[in-house]
Amino acid sequence: MEQRAADVQARLATVSSFGELVGAMQGVAAARADHAKKLIAGTNAYARTVANAMGQALALIPQDRLATSPEKGRRPLWILFCPEQAFNGSLSDKVFAAVPALAGARVMLLGAQGIRIAPQQGVAPEWSSQLIAHADAVVPASDRLQAALEQALAREPASQVELVFAEVGEGNQHEVVRRRLLPLDLDTLRRVQDANPVIHLTPQHLLDQLIDEYLSARLVHALLHSHCAENLARLQAMAAAHDNVNHMTEDLGAEARRLRQEAITEEIMELAAGLQALNRSSDSAN
Repeated sequence: MEQRAADVQARLATVSSFGELVGAMQGVAAARADHAKKLIAGTNAYARTVANAMGQALALIPQDRLATSPEKGRRPLWILFCPEQAFNGSLSDKVFAAVPALAGARVMLLGAQGIRIAPQQGVAPEWSSQLIAHADAVVPASDRLQAALEQALAREPASQVELVFAEVGEGNQHEVVRRRLLPLDLDTLRRVQDANPVIHLTPQHLLDQLIDEYLSARLVHALLHSHCAENLARLQAMAAAHDNVNHMTEDLGAEARRLRQEAITEEIMELAAGLQALNRSSDSAN
């Protein structure tokens, strides 16, 4: 009985400690998600500004000079953004599942959790790296990714470049999406201008510079949303873990109380038996 009670108390202490850890992880995930959301708002505004500027530059260039025919025989290139840390609700599996025909596909992969399960998915990425752990690291991470992308396209041009990442929407909801990065959707970017803007560069030179900014903004968007979605997924996982900890604490607490009551009852029965034995001895002596 005493050993069993000691075991229950030890388990209760372990579960309580785990609950404190879960609470701390919830706090960290919430803070990181909130910080990422603030940066997302700014980067979205920047991306819109660059896209508008590209539309103005495109209006100055005849459409026949921009028309390109798709290259045959080229493979698409997929850039997958997976979580960096665990406890994310199988988010990496969802990212991989969004890519059709993964076997033999060209893949660039971000996120330690995605890199870990890539062999199970039949994926051998031609380039891989960590996902950002903090939102403030997004700009240098985007620069590294853009440089790696340029090198990959120089080695083997692609028919298109697709981003696959978890995008955050309203109410902390997120879903895995596919977004085309290249070739640029010129029809969407182009818009008719009532008056041509004043520029000091040739329209083509201006457009070339804006394309770099636009690609950078798109990669920053994917990185920030992936980082934010990872922490939101972790919040959900930790909320479920917190509920389980509470249930386990209640169950173990009830078990500990029951064992204490049984121990008290046993002691009372032993005392009663001792008193009865003492009374019988006293009666025999008389």
